[in-house]
Amino acid sequence: MKAIKMLLLAGVAMMCACQPSPKSSASKTSAPKSLLLLVDVQYDFITGSLAVAGAPAVMDGLAQYIANQPQGKFDAIVMTADHHPADHSSFTANGGIWPAHCVQNTEGASIYQSVLDAVKQHDPQAPILTKGDNVAVDEYSILANEASAKKLLALIEEKGIQEIYVAGLCGDYCVGNSIKDLVAAGHGDKIRVLTRYIGNIDDGTTLRTIIADNNLQVAE
Repeated sequence: MKAIKMLLLAGVAMMCACQPSPKSSASKTSAPKSLLLLVDVQYDFITGSLAVAGAPAVMDGLAQYIANQPQGKFDAIVMTADHHPADHSSFTANGGIWPAHCVQNTEGASIYQSVLDAVKQHDPQAPILTKGDNVAVDEYSILANEASAKKLLALIEEKGIQEIYVAGLCGDYCVGNSIKDLVAAGHGDKIRVLTRYIGNIDDGTTLRTIIADNNLQVAE
């Protein structure tokens, strides 16, 4: 009887040893660290001097999407913004190709309120990284601005970001170029393009081409 009891106890011990610990099980199911990158969700691109067709509906949809996400869905949220001086070289009055837009300290340069409200529910300290503040340079990509590029890339590194969800305005310029520069910086496998919440000046062809050429993932 004593020998049988010892055998039974040994069998139970072996079964317990084979069971995964709660800690190891949790690590397998934990969500990847994610960042939401919102590109140039500013009034001048929505209802102002350089408004993208259909942008109000798309951006209100983006605000609802963000509001619907559970707390903790995103480990970081970053907004980008054009931040032009009034005499910026890209403006038609100064020989450029665009009407004056997102001029520093104007309402048109402000982040769209419904999106801003939704972001603040998740991250009251979400930063706004600026670009286009050099009068001589038209910076479409956030990574074209040296100071903002350093901040964004450092945040991705420090937080161990594994997924970068991208939305905003517009797909064929600032969103598209930011995506291409993130790919060039080695983050292409992390990018998740929220196409439903990206406005485009063209019919979306440019953005679709960028997605296809770089084999990027599209997210809902």
